[in-house]
Amino acid sequence: MRIKPKYFIILGSILFTLSIAQSTIAAVGNPAEGARTFDSICSSCHGDKGVTEIPGIPIFSKGERMSKTDEQLKKSIKNGVNNPNNPAGMTMPPHGGGPELNDKQLSDVIAYIRTLKKQ
Repeated sequence: MRIKPKYFIILGSILFTLSIAQSTIAAVGNPAEGARTFDSICSSCHGDKGVTEIPGIPIFSKGERMSKTDEQLKKSIKNGVNNPNNPAGMTMPPHGGGPELNDKQLSDVIAYIRTLKKQ
């Protein structure tokens, strides 16, 4: 019995779709865990619930910076941000000046800050 080539294409498409879906699911963070990390590291500058009074710092409750991809946000958190146009003259140190965060923790924090605009 010979398997027709179209079945290989269908099977390949299904496997490809499943692998993409699985990697997307794995990349989603846990907002509840992210809230704990945010509160202990990020809130001193970004404010409670993403509301800050410091000029030039993104106000997450207004959705600022949320057009960036998760990877762009991870890069900013990992490397810090040096914005010479910041009116307060502030920079964000790598990991917000806190301990180094692993990829899961970064995903969790990003998942949390993406919920703040809704609050």
